[in-house]
Amino acid sequence: MVQISKLRLGISAEHYAIQWLLNQGHQVFHNVVNTGPIDIVILENNKLVAIDVKIVSLRKNKNLLDSQRRVFRSPNEKQKEIGVKILNVDLINNLCYWNENSV
Repeated sequence: MVQISKLRLGISAEHYAIQWLLNQGHQVFHNVVNTGPIDIVILENNKLVAIDVKIVSLRKNKNLLDSQRRVFRSPNEKQKEIGVKILNVDLINNLCYWNENSV
């Protein structure tokens, strides 16, 4: 099985998120730099919404029950300060959903 780097997975997740947001009817603006607190900005109800895209992952644990639990990601302090929403992307099941911990 081919190992895909975290950078490539992140880029794939961002592109999937962009497609999903476009299909939801949003205007989407993509950050061209690989680092920073914001990956995407959308225009929603005449307001700009800053988004950080996160890949859904499962805990790596020898205990079978724990290994099936998702890792929940929260906005960091800078993202909370500027109101960034977290958009989770599940590349295995082709799903996007908003983080409950987001603003």
